[in-house]
Amino acid sequence: MKVKLINKENPITKMWCFKFTGYDSNLIESINSGKEVEVQKVPKPAWGYVEEVKAKPIKAKKQNKGKSPKGE
Repeated sequence: MKVKLINKENPITKMWCFKFTGYDSNLIESINSGKEVEVQKVPKPAWGYVEEVKAKPIKAKKQNKGKSPKGE
């Protein structure tokens, strides 16, 4: 899942683990800078600082139905 910081004025200061491999200070710095970051888990107290970023659906191009291409 992807998460981002809710409020840049309230950064994460705790040593929370967002990956199953353990604490990653680079990940915390990326989150605190306002970037959307891919994480494996979110500790319960961290939900006060971050929010999940939902994937935006990709819109499909409309096809012209019933019309044949020019030249045919």
